[in-house]
Amino acid sequence: MGQSPAKPISILLASSLKPVKDVRAWEKLGRSLRETNTYSLNIIGFSGKMLEQEDGVNFYSSNSSFHSKWKRVISQLRFIRLLIQIRPKVLICCTYEYLPVSALFKKLLNFKLVYDVQENYVDNLDLNPNLTAKAKERTTRIIQNLESVSGIDLYLFAEKCYAKEMPEKKPFLVLENKYSGPIKPTKPFRFEQRNGYKFIITGTITPSFGILEAVLWFKSVLKEFPESSLEIIGHLTLSDFGTKLSQACDNVPEIELSISEIPVPHQRMIEAMTRADFALLPYQNLQAIKDKMPTKLFEAAALGVPVLITSNEKWENFLKPFSGGFSIDFFNAEVAGIQFRKALVQEYFTAQPGDSIHWDSQKSDFLKAIEGLLS
Repeated sequence: MGQSPAKPISILLASSLKPVKDVRAWEKLGRSLRETNTYSLNIIGFSGKMLEQEDGVNFYSSNSSFHSKWKRVISQLRFIRLLIQIRPKVLICCTYEYLPVSALFKKLLNFKLVYDVQENYVDNLDLNPNLTAKAKERTTRIIQNLESVSGIDLYLFAEKCYAKEMPEKKPFLVLENKYSGPIKPTKPFRFEQRNGYKFIITGTITPSFGILEAVLWFKSVLKEFPESSLEIIGHLTLSDFGTKLSQACDNVPEIELSISEIPVPHQRMIEAMTRADFALLPYQNLQAIKDKMPTKLFEAAALGVPVLITSNEKWENFLKPFSGGFSIDFFNAEVAGIQFRKALVQEYFTAQPGDSIHWDSQKSDFLKAIEGLLS
């Protein structure tokens, strides 16, 4: 008699406020695990609608509201119910809010606990201008307490710099937010002179990412290139900033705002980027930002879209081998036209970006790490 096939190993990826089909948890970590045909995959994350099994993966809603404290409490109860129901062999926790419950139930259910550190959440508090010093101190203490639970078997770092910033988190594996879709073949090109160009800003819409400065910069560019357009599409995390941004874009029909207080589907942002001549990355060089590798750098490189980016040695070194962009001072709108004209005469994508920009370049390290936990 033949042997019966091995039972799939149950894995749960869990987040409270990230989308259930988050680009990192599902499209990168989740798909990589599913492709092995070794694991039974379950994902819980933010969703405003009922979810069903898809592609052999079970999706569950953790929360349907970003602003309801009561629903965030219910989210914890849903998480506990799923842990008991699924009894995973590996739990990949993508939010610090779930860590205390995860550590408690690890002792009861005997699973391996992985913490996917997507942000330096303490440093990120500096990016919220609405936080008072007292609120920042209190929130810092809460985050540190939640992240210091015992029993974490492996940390996944979304940024290389986290190893230096959070030396207490060991053992760790760096898994950068590299692009996971098909890479577009490119050839060297220059822009022809015309009266307008398409610009795009995608991702998290927050003041520290230089969005307002980029709007002022674009308005200045419009004076010399009147047929230009700017699309701003992404997730708005501070509602009062949305008001300021809307006011800054008033009476400028060349600016299209597509912002939402719930996460915008990643594919929609990718499609918008492919239609643009330039992607704008007007990040401020703040302590919580300057050492990171923005996801948009990997995406623009993979899609063959030149980026105009704030001067930063790390980002410039990334772009230099294939001439993927040009540095701009977004905080000096008076010279916007001059700087943009310099960007227009550059030759872009003089080489094909290497495989290192793609998620697959680190996928095997991730899979080996999970196998190692289970062995």
